[in-house]
Amino acid sequence: MLAQPMIDAVNSVISKIQEPPIGGEVSKAEGLKTEKKFQIIFPTPSKDIRNQESAHSFSKAENLIFVCGRYEGIDHRFVQYFQEKYPKNFHQVSIWKFITLWWEMPTMTMVESIVRLIPWVIKEESSRQEESYSPSKNMENIEYPQYTRPQEVEWYSVPEVLLSWDHKKIEERKNENSS
Repeated sequence: MLAQPMIDAVNSVISKIQEPPIGGEVSKAEGLKTEKKFQIIFPTPSKDIRNQESAHSFSKAENLIFVCGRYEGIDHRFVQYFQEKYPKNFHQVSIWKFITLWWEMPTMTMVESIVRLIPWVIKEESSRQEESYSPSKNMENIEYPQYTRPQEVEWYSVPEVLLSWDHKKIEERKNENSS
């Protein structure tokens, strides 16, 4: 993909983000603050493999600009331009070591992992805090087995401790059975 149309498109979005409020002017100091109002995320094969911790970081940004390439990507001068112009705001990221034809799929994965961390998206705060990977557990906890009704399926039963209402024992079991 050609660099210049992509540069122009992203700069157009940035200019809209940085526009002063209607009827207002932006001081020089405030103008510098607007630069921090956005992050440019360029999903691409990269050594910078992102994870849930990155999602937590990106979820705090005011505006995210995702740039999706196709096939062999975007002319490298696009990357050079934004790395130079916005070194703290431009991120080449990968979600894993695999390649896709359309970069929208990795982008959708990132968007979903970021959006669900925004406070009003998921009603229950505990649902956002108790995650398979959460900062409260140093991003090292993995999901524990989940059970629903009925109590027995085929010859498998819900473990008795989960039916006990003993919250301390239930929490211990969850921690022991994280995979």
